[in-house]
Order: sequence, then structure tokens, then C-alpha cells
Amino acid sequence: MSSDDFSFIDNLMDFFPLDKVDWNAGTYDQYLADLRKTVVDNYECGNYQVAYFYAHLIFMSYVYYCVERAYQIHPNRMKDVFYPINAYHGKDDKPKLENYSSIYVFSKIPEKEIFKVFYIMGMEDGLIKDISRYVSKRDEYAHATGKGNISETECIQNIQTIEGNMETLSNLFKLEIKEQYVKYLLEHKLNDFTTISDTANDFVLDNALSMNDIRFICNIGPSNIRNENEEFKMNYRLVKKIHCAFIEYCIEDKAIEEPETMQALRDDAYLCYRYKGNADEYVENELGISRYRCGKDGVEFPVYECPECEEEQLVFDAEKEQYHCFACDRNFTTKELSFCERCGSLMQRKDDFQICQMCIANIERE
Repeated sequence: MSSDDFSFIDNLMDFFPLDKVDWNAGTYDQYLADLRKTVVDNYECGNYQVAYFYAHLIFMSYVYYCVERAYQIHPNRMKDVFYPINAYHGKDDKPKLENYSSIYVFSKIPEKEIFKVFYIMGMEDGLIKDISRYVSKRDEYAHATGKGNISETECIQNIQTIEGNMETLSNLFKLEIKEQYVKYLLEHKLNDFTTISDTANDFVLDNALSMNDIRFICNIGPSNIRNENEEFKMNYRLVKKIHCAFIEYCIEDKAIEEPETMQALRDDAYLCYRYKGNADEYVENELGISRYRCGKDGVEFPVYECPECEEEQLVFDAEKEQYHCFACDRNFTTKELSFCERCGSLMQRKDDFQICQMCIANIERE
């Protein structure tokens, strides 16, 4: 962790649904924003015990978001576990799962007891006890003990413990997130790149995904899913492209780091899909050739009219010595195409005759 850029606190924020911590959107969770500011302000002033305590409140806020998420996944099982737990002031003071005003009403449940609800997500008893022990240790810092302020090192170590506990809770939901994402890929398997770019954020918001959830999704290996899901296996070539398009959106819009598998995913088949109908963009982005610079330097920009479909979507890749049409997906070798000796247009080569059909027709009319 680095204290210089306060990544130690922003790492915690990466566990929350994106719309709850998007400080630029204006619709974020104000309580979380206030907690973060309090941690940072007190850390800067050297009030490390106060900074840690408010970091703990961030942790408990995440716990309550996880309670809500678990209820949405397993509502009936949650009722069976949640309602037998006493609130601080007895069962009558307990919030109703079917109708609650805010996730923060779950704070009425004792902190050491609330973790029992995660049994329904497969959380092992040992982990629940470990987190409960962490809460007991936190009590040492929440009350007047006469020990004074803690050190900066202790503060950072305690916040690291919080981050580890949040990771433990986050892992409980990865299977569900993966299933939601596979469903999204299959539902959009026939969509073009623009549609994926337009719908990706809706998927993120509708499923209350966090930055950490997005990183998890983007690092999923589609070949592994292929072996788990028959429909995914049957549509593998299609959904692989959608997966790569989703990752590109997240790199551009969410500023995630590029996964190690990205270059393997961005194969020729994907690039043909990615730049369908956008030959100029392919040349600019992938070949690094600027239309503006070509025009300024008097150099030909390598996009031509396709002799097959007559769309101006045919790109020449000098390195591969190959033409590809981003309209009809036809490939041509340099031996198959040549330039008309009369008008200079690109044409399919026919023996050694280097004049296009249009010019032949014009000659016949002369």
C-alpha cells in the first residue's frame, strides 16, 4: 500500500458497486464519500486511530451491501437465517427484508452476528469466526483504553486486514457474477461492437458490479467456460468476440489494466468483428496510419473500394501483404488484385490484362 496517493483507502472503495462510489456522477452514496474523506483527513493529520475506525465503518457498509446482495440471490434462505438473529434491542427492532429503506438499517444487527447470514452463500464457519474475531479486535480501538493513538504502521496493517476481509466477502459472489456474465455474453452473441459498447455499462449497473467485479470478469478465460457450458461451447467463436469487446469497453471507460490474455483474444477474427464497417478506424488504430498525415505528405491512405462488394472498406496491410474488406469480409492476396493501368482503381487481376472493366467499357464506347 502507498499512503502518498491514498490507494490504501481507494482499494476499499473498489469493492463497492460502481454507482455508489462514482464521485463524478453526482449520484453516489454520500455516507461512503463522507467516510472516505474522514479517513483521509485524519490520516493526513496523524490521527491514525480515528482513520482506522472510520475505515472500519467503510468495511461494515460493505457488509450491509453484501447482505442485500445475498438476499437478492437467495431471498427465502436469507429469511431463514436472518430472522432468528436478534437485533441490538431485540427481534422487534429488526429491519424487514421485504421492505427496508436503506442497507444501513442492517446496522441494527450486532456486528459479530451479522456475518452468520453469509452461510447461505457458502461461507464456512471458520471464516465467519475469523471475521467476528476481527470485530472483537476492532473494539480495542473503538473505546477509551488509555493507550493513546496508534502508529501509522498499525493503521495501515489494520486497513490491510479490512481489505482482506472485504476480499473474503467479495469471493462469495464470484460464481453468481460469472453466471450473470455468461448469460450476458450468450444474449448478445449476435450483436456488433457498437451494441456491446452501448450495453456494457447497463450490465455493470444492473448487476451492481464493483471495480473488482469488473476486473474479475475481464480476466475470465472463455476457454474454461467453454468446458462448463454447452451453449457457450456451441457459440464459442461468437461469445469470445463479445468477451473481448466487453474488455475493450472496460479498458477505455473504466480504466482497468489490460488482462494478460488480451492480445490472444484480439486475433484477426476479432479485429474483423471489431472494425466491421470502420476500415478507416482500423487503419488508424491498428496499423498506425493517419489519413490526415497521408493527405498532408501526399501518401496514399490504404483504404480502397472492394472489387467484390464495391464498398470502400478494403484495407491493405503491407506487413501481411494482404487485403481485407471490412464490409463483406473478403480477403485478397497481392497476387489477386492489381491497380488499373488506365484509371488507377483497384481491380481483380485477370491474367496479365491490367485494365478494369469500367475502363474497358469506356474504351469500347470511344
